[in-house]
Amino acid sequence: MKGRPATARARDWLLARAWIVGWWAGSRLVVLGVALLVHVVGWPSRYFPKTVAHHALGLLEIWDGQWYALVAKQGYILVSGWQSDPAFFPLDPMLLRALHALGVPFDMAGILVSNLSFLVALFAFYELSRELLQERLAKRATVLLAVAPAGFVFSMAYPESFVLAALCFAALLALRRRWLLSAACVALAALARPEGVFVAIPIAALVHACWQSLGERERTRAVTAVLAGPAALLSYPLYLSWAVHDPLAWSKAEAGWGRSFQITGLPSAVLTFWRDAHRQPWLWRDLCFCIVYVVLVALAARVRLPRAWLVMGALMLVLPLMSGTFQSEDRFGLLALPVYWGLAGVVNGVKSERLVETLGVLLLTAGTLTLPLVFP
Repeated sequence: MKGRPATARARDWLLARAWIVGWWAGSRLVVLGVALLVHVVGWPSRYFPKTVAHHALGLLEIWDGQWYALVAKQGYILVSGWQSDPAFFPLDPMLLRALHALGVPFDMAGILVSNLSFLVALFAFYELSRELLQERLAKRATVLLAVAPAGFVFSMAYPESFVLAALCFAALLALRRRWLLSAACVALAALARPEGVFVAIPIAALVHACWQSLGERERTRAVTAVLAGPAALLSYPLYLSWAVHDPLAWSKAEAGWGRSFQITGLPSAVLTFWRDAHRQPWLWRDLCFCIVYVVLVALAARVRLPRAWLVMGALMLVLPLMSGTFQSEDRFGLLALPVYWGLAGVVNGVKSERLVETLGVLLLTAGTLTLPLVFP
């Protein structure tokens, strides 16, 4: 009620969403528990430096997490033809530096940001889903996001959790016509992961739909929300031009990691898969995830999701493939929001919900357990 104190309204709001905290805590305990188990049995020490194995949650700091921490510590250095850190977008290292300035060690800052950001992202995703879908589908999709099989990434020292939260808030704020705040969230998403720019598509569709009802000042703000992502994305090569004296440093660094973005990237990814799958069997994992994600995005049309969201989801899945490989598609697809809405629309009935949730937890456990073996 309007006359109730703000604290009482906030308490009621949180109590009504306590289940989100429960699913977040449960799924994160699975990931953190497996990481601790791997540390106790000493598994990572056979694959990674001892400095990683010595940390209780060291499993969640490995792979790209070490590179983000390196950028936070020393800035960008381009080593042409070799794996180097300009391949990693700047927002996550900036967050790590900020927390380090407050006394949080670099090795824990990334894990802290990821896990807390994921909680915020679940709240934002639920609210966004309620705006777009029926309540039951919104709740189901949020639970499925919490137990996503590749969701161990949301607890690693990676930017995906923060990007997920920024994407959801950007769209939610646009739906509520808070254009400037939406623009800020779009920019943050794009500065953390290049795929973040695609949230401008549903925002642009929304602006087009309500354009006639907007005043002149509000139109300017709405256009700002649409253009904030591309502008933020373009600012990164400008920064690299100043920092490492090469505006193309990102693409050159990506080449060092075996990725080369080009028009023929998608057929190249298919050819590369058939060439390397027998030597790298984990590519089958990434191919399977890619197929499942594509099918679920297509199925999201059944829940009457606006077409712009389907386009956004499809582009988020296709962009990594344009680099010529299926590697890590399980991780990149986590940010394609229509995947969860499509799955929520397919799952019907309490038994099927419990089955999918249980399967998600089991795959989440297995995915975390195999982190020492394969790049996520």
